[in-house]
Amino acid sequence: MLQQIISAVVPVAVTAIVAVGVAAIKALGDAGVQFIQRKKDALEVKIGADAYQQNLAFAKAAWAIVDEKFRITPTLEKTVEAKQKEFTAQLEKLIPGITDDEIEQLRQAVAGEVNKGRAAITATDSKVIAPADTTAQA
Repeated sequence: MLQQIISAVVPVAVTAIVAVGVAAIKALGDAGVQFIQRKKDALEVKIGADAYQQNLAFAKAAWAIVDEKFRITPTLEKTVEAKQKEFTAQLEKLIPGITDDEIEQLRQAVAGEVNKGRAAITATDSKVIAPADTTAQA
């Protein structure tokens, strides 16, 4: 009689233990997968941020090259257009495969940072460039 009870209970107990073990392993596995996914996402964000910082550094270098090349120029309109074209050319040399939209965004970012605190330039004549008078009263 006892032998029959043991024979009936042991398979059920083994099945229950295996089921609990499988559930525990599955829970640990799911948690591990989620952890790895979070680490992967964080790494992708960091790599993206690092790539942006590297591109921004290249953009600043290109800006310095262009700024020095066009330091003295006879007309404002030609300078702005020429500087934008030269900046694009320099950045395309430094970052192969960069898109026009990325160049525009980097140009705006660098221009804002570099020109911070500088006086605006206005053209009083198409051949003369003068710094804007920031002290003039209205």
